[in-house]
Amino acid sequence: MATKKSGYKRKALPWKVKLEVWVRCGGRCAICNRYLLDGVLAHRPIRLGELAHIVGQQNTVGSPRGQNDLPERDTADNVMLVCADEIDAPENLDVFTVEKLLALKHAHEDRIKHVTGIAPDRTTTVLRMIGQVRGQQVELTRQTASSAVLISGDRVPLFLESYSRHGIEIELRHVLGEATIDLRDVPGENGTNGEYYSQAKAVIDNVVDNKLNEGISRDQVAHLSVFGFARIPLLVYLGSRLDDTVPTDIYQRHRHDETWTWSEDGPVVAFATHLDLDVPPAEEAVLVLNISGTIQPGELPLRLAGLRRYRISSADAAAAPDIMRHRDSLARFQENLRALFADTEANARAIRRLHILPAVPLSAAVSLGRVHDRQVHPSLTIYDRTDGGYRPALEIK
Repeated sequence: MATKKSGYKRKALPWKVKLEVWVRCGGRCAICNRYLLDGVLAHRPIRLGELAHIVGQQNTVGSPRGQNDLPERDTADNVMLVCADEIDAPENLDVFTVEKLLALKHAHEDRIKHVTGIAPDRTTTVLRMIGQVRGQQVELTRQTASSAVLISGDRVPLFLESYSRHGIEIELRHVLGEATIDLRDVPGENGTNGEYYSQAKAVIDNVVDNKLNEGISRDQVAHLSVFGFARIPLLVYLGSRLDDTVPTDIYQRHRHDETWTWSEDGPVVAFATHLDLDVPPAEEAVLVLNISGTIQPGELPLRLAGLRRYRISSADAAAAPDIMRHRDSLARFQENLRALFADTEANARAIRRLHILPAVPLSAAVSLGRVHDRQVHPSLTIYDRTDGGYRPALEIK
């Protein structure tokens, strides 16, 4: 592409080169990923893309980035598909260098090749629960979720309106981000107010019942990818509402690099279940989860102190916020939960309620709710740490 100020007219590219570049780019801008065959005004198919040389077509001052010793310039390796002519503007030449444009081109074309190589049955419906925790919020855009799914799940993420154009999103003011129900004036945002959790649960129920389950019943959701950032009790509740017949991947935000992509190199952590207080089973018992942190026995509410007490903790690593860096660590945690629930069913049937004190990563919280079977396992009372102590936040009966 030549600028209007350059004074020369670029030669036409061979049609085979044009075709190859369009195919490599998948009809999308190699810089911003815009689809270049959709007109947004008249809503008619229209070719919006431009084919731009990375090293200019002519070895002259007037040809952007043209003063280079590259011998062959009219090749698909030296041409990229873009949606605007900004890369050749004189004001931008110091930004869009040859090296920068080559990196953008290669990354985009590699991604297009990867995505289009994934079989149709590798699609997944993305469910995001976006929120704040004690005033903290994280970046969890569609692009973030898409990248994590493509890299970690080797699947194509669907953001579909009525399962054809948009993803499923749960949003709460304070708890889950942008308002569907505005909870700014509800007292007890720190978790001590039961009405706060009741309203949050109602929003989750609405989305799951009216969007997700409807899509499942119509065979439009074959696989689910779950991203959640909210208070731990709400993540457990979300997990409890997910249909266990639908294959599901749960994603974890990693603090060390602020991504949601599972590590392929991180250590796989094993977990162990302990019976810390072996008293005869009664109707109530306690489960302490020391995964992302450690809850000391003295931190338990007084009314729980004499109850039968189970604990799940790491068997080979210290409790830490980023302990779930590898997806297999989450799978092992789920195995321990299933084994514990099976043990209570077989050997402690008197237990009708488990008080859960969780120091767990986000993904583990969702997994806890998903592993729990309401028809078979004891009811759960999920605690949250507020005002320096643990208080019951919500129940899963």
